Parts: sequence; C-alpha cells; structure tokens
Amino acid sequence: MTDKTNLSDLMPVAVLQIDNRRNIMSANTEAQMILGHSLASLQAHNLSEFVYHDSPLFELLDRVASEEGDISSHGLTIAGPSAVRGKLYDIRLRPGPDGSIILAIAESLVRDPSDSAAGISGFGRILGHEVKNPLAGISGAAQLLLRNASEDEVPLLEIIKSEASRIERLVSRLSAFELFSAPRRDRFNIHQLLDKILIAEEAAHGGKIALKRAYDPSLPEILGDEDHLHEAFQNIVRNAAEAASETGGQGQVTLQTAFETGFAFSSKRNARRLQRAIRITVEDNGRGISSETRDQMFDMFSSTKAGGRGLGLSVVSEVVAAHEGRIKVESKPGQTKFSVFLPMKRDIVQ
Repeated sequence: MTDKTNLSDLMPVAVLQIDNRRNIMSANTEAQMILGHSLASLQAHNLSEFVYHDSPLFELLDRVASEEGDISSHGLTIAGPSAVRGKLYDIRLRPGPDGSIILAIAESLVRDPSDSAAGISGFGRILGHEVKNPLAGISGAAQLLLRNASEDEVPLLEIIKSEASRIERLVSRLSAFELFSAPRRDRFNIHQLLDKILIAEEAAHGGKIALKRAYDPSLPEILGDEDHLHEAFQNIVRNAAEAASETGGQGQVTLQTAFETGFAFSSKRNARRLQRAIRITVEDNGRGISSETRDQMFDMFSSTKAGGRGLGLSVVSEVVAAHEGRIKVESKPGQTKFSVFLPMKRDIVQ
C-alpha cells in the first residue's frame, strides 16, 4: 500500500487553510508546531481558540475577505495559549475556494537585536492599545462638551471628535501593518476633506494667517483612501501654514481645486492616451524653497526644521504614488505651490 504523504508537510513554511467562518480546515506539520497542537486538535476548531483575538492576524483576515488578491505582512507575532513565543513571522494570505483563506507562514529572517521580543508587531499592538484608550476619552469628553456648547464652540468640538476618530482608524490600520502604499479606495468629497483640514489649521494658528478656498464646485467625488489622503494633504497644508506664518507680514495659504485635462500619467502597462485628472494646489506666500531642498524634500528623514524628523513629505510622496498620482512643486520667494494630480477613476477598485 502506497503511503500518501501530504506534500505540504514537506514544505519549509507553515500552511494553514481556514473556511469562511475561520474554522481550521487543514494545517501542515509546520503550522501545527507554530500553534502548538496536532492536526486532530486543530481541525474543525475556530482559529480564535489557538490565536488570541486581538492579534493583527485577524485584521488581515478581515481585509483579505473583502478584497481580491493576496495580502502580505511582515514581522508579526502569533500569540496564543500554546503558540511558539518570541518569534516573528512573514505571512501571506490568499483567497481560496468557497470563501476559504490559505495562509503561508514563514519565520522572518530579519532581526534587530535592539528590538523587543515582540518586534514591530508588538509595537503595533501596544500602540493600538495605548493610543486608542485616550482617544476614546478625548472623543467622549468632546461629546459631553457639545451638549452645552455655544454656537462658536460647536465646530471646534466637532473637529476634535472627527480627528480622534480618524487617528483611531489610522492606528488600527498601523497595528495590522497596513502602510500608506496599500490604500483602501472608496468615493468621497475632496472639498469636505480639505475643509476639515483648513478648519483645524485655522484653530491651530488662531487667525494669524489667512486661509482661503478656491474650489471648483463642479468636481465629482474622487476615488481614493480618505484617511491616507487626509494625512497627505494635512502635511502639505501644515507646512504651507508654517511657511506663511514666518513671512513677518500677513501670511496666506490658498487651497485650489480644478479639473486637469490631457494629463499624462505614465504607466508600465499601457500609455494609450492622456487622462483627466483632479488637481489640488496648496499655495503659500512664504519665503520659498531652495532648489537644493526641493531635490531632497520627499526623501524620508529629510527636514529643514529644527528638531524635525522629515517624515511628513515622505508620507505625502508615498500616499500620492499609491493613488497613481503625481506631485509638482513650484517655488520662488513669496510663492510656493504644491500641486497634487490624482487620476480620475470610474470604478471602485476593491
């Protein structure tokens, strides 16, 4: 009689398959060793019995269930009652037949001796826990203050609630190791997003600079990741407001939106024709940016500010690139323009 060996047992990675209710369908030898249970103990049982429910693995499962294609994440811990401790794993998730999901798990080869045992994964979980709790308190306090707020106070309290919710969403996504290079696309009103940013900057600068709007009211809703684009435009507007506040005179920042026809977005797959785009321009009347600075300003850790970490514009660059957009910077003394061009998309890409 021929021994029918499962080929997955010969693989140097753990392979796990779960159904659409997250019950374990199969697990090779490597997966059994990671979870600390035999196949007989794992099969037909829910994954949450073997992996703690707050693991970022479940957030990745939520995402792969709602999107097409594979999802990868690096440096995760898999914590559970009997799971192997102190190791980091690279995980790839792939949609399988009938709503199932296949997980390939390999021990991460990258190590930093200065990291804690939990590594980046542990940091993400700690960040998610430690930041979400005070954010909930801030949001709750704002809600209580709204009950007796004056008409002038209501918009500012609404900003506090909105920003607390947005930061909580970003932290949740960070704890699941979603980077700005992986946007979740949906349709939203770009002018409403820009207004939230301007109102927050008006409050931050206490009326010391003039913030103006020059919107094209005919623009349709755009397709993109609202949280990521909010972060990108907030960085641009904040830099512009800081530059305008240093003029010594009346600082001014203007946000302009417009259609851009015949814009050339380069594409590796095809370049059949020019496309329509939406342009968002942030203009300030600051001192301007030198050509040397412009060449390096989107590099990570490049900053001209005292104590600055230089992360803001690198985030802008990554977000815009992930949306297949382009950035144009024009600057001279007394006028700097950051223009972001986003291609118009017809269909929502899940």
